[in-house]
Amino acid sequence: MGKLSDDALYNGDLERLSIYRTYYLDKAKTENNNLEMARAYQYFITWEDLETDLKYCDSVIEVTKASDHEAYPTNGYLLKANQYYYSSDFEKAIGNYIIASEWADAKGYKPLQIEASMGIAAIKNIWGLHEEALEIYKTNYSDVTSTPNYMVDRYDDYILFANNLALAYIRNHKPDSALVVSNRAMSQARSINDTLSYYDLGKVQATANYYLKKYPQTQDSLLKFLSHYSGLTLSDSYYMLGKIADYQNDHSLKMDYFKRIDSVHQAIQDPFPELKGVYNELYQDAGNKGDKDRQLYYIDQLIAVDSTLDMNYTTVNNKVRLEYDIPRFKKEKQLLTTELKNKRQQLQILAIVSFIILAILLVYINHRHRKFKKRLQQLLDNDPVETTEPKPKKEKPALDISEHIINTVLEQLKQFEADKAYLDKDITLNSLAKAFNTNSSYLSSIINHYKQMNFSSYLKDQRIINAINSIKKDHQYLKYSINGLADEFGFITADSFSKAFREKTGIKPSYFLGKLREENST
Repeated sequence: MGKLSDDALYNGDLERLSIYRTYYLDKAKTENNNLEMARAYQYFITWEDLETDLKYCDSVIEVTKASDHEAYPTNGYLLKANQYYYSSDFEKAIGNYIIASEWADAKGYKPLQIEASMGIAAIKNIWGLHEEALEIYKTNYSDVTSTPNYMVDRYDDYILFANNLALAYIRNHKPDSALVVSNRAMSQARSINDTLSYYDLGKVQATANYYLKKYPQTQDSLLKFLSHYSGLTLSDSYYMLGKIADYQNDHSLKMDYFKRIDSVHQAIQDPFPELKGVYNELYQDAGNKGDKDRQLYYIDQLIAVDSTLDMNYTTVNNKVRLEYDIPRFKKEKQLLTTELKNKRQQLQILAIVSFIILAILLVYINHRHRKFKKRLQQLLDNDPVETTEPKPKKEKPALDISEHIINTVLEQLKQFEADKAYLDKDITLNSLAKAFNTNSSYLSSIINHYKQMNFSSYLKDQRIINAINSIKKDHQYLKYSINGLADEFGFITADSFSKAFREKTGIKPSYFLGKLREENST
């Protein structure tokens, strides 16, 4: 009966399908066969009507809750979990995956134990609990590789777990481990001519190399396999290639890859977190070119993507969110729409404003140039730039902290600076206090008292000093874009790096880099 129903579904014969399903269920009820009733209910699940499908899942559970069969009622809970998962109701999904896992453990049925654990791991990844997901993938991978003759008996499981484990290592900032797992699995896939798995693992290998900043290897892998990818895999490949182009200071190539991502998104309408950043940069690029039509288009895409991601990824780690304000873009959309309707008038106003700005700039530019040149020379002459160690002002009250703790923390800060641990983008006052085995209040007070700046300013100060000295010492950094330098020296965005650089030196990093590049080329 199952094959008949499958054939009718495949051929789109819904009338015949309904007859088969109803007959199958009625027959099972007449025979009082609960297991067959459960299987019949499964055939009624369409994956199109959530409310109805959940009722059939509950029916599967109800008729098999006393069953001795190894797969039931576990299957019912897994079906229910999957329904919630694909509807993005992750809290209800994980609740049912956990119940399914408990039933699978009680029955000792390995295939469904694995399926339940993989569902739990997937949701933990969505919620940003990557370390917990990694432990699940490691357990499954170890289980399959410890099975005798697993390359024959459990090859599909091995490839699946190798792929997931390698990706989990990447999410947990362990790309070296990801390479070990993916390279081994690629060799196994190639040995039996499993090209599809080989291509999929090639993408994982490229991603690991990307996070290791092995950009030539990443480019080679992606360009080699690009024709075999589609959907989100293709978009992510274009994204990495675009970011590499950014590091190589090739803005035109970067925008070309980002436009390809837009084309893929229009075809699949399945956004991913980085897509907001892509549309943000495309919007800015269109603005720089004066293309208001494209600006309006990219704002529409950005707002739509943000709305979808907010709905599907509300608990994802905030690091995937970029530093821009969606309400501001909505206002800009309204302004752009008005501008496009009144283009002639707006162009006239723009011309007048541009003329005024240009006149002001011509008056101001000589004065600014002399000031920047003086600051630049001071920066270049001071070799290397050193961390200032201001002593606490006499008039400041003494800290209510023991001298032993103060001295210990100051020594730890000295080592922290020597190790350049401030380059870690995720460092916080609380995490550093924990590493120093003290509390955040003591650490904050000591930094304010002895460094005469707050913790955030202290981190920025150390990172900028390190950036200046590194760029002056190693001219390879002159090939980097501002985005590349920001990432290299511990800043989340190019804007935050540029702002901190200006605050520290009084000049823009682009001006500093430009002068060094001129000197280096002569």
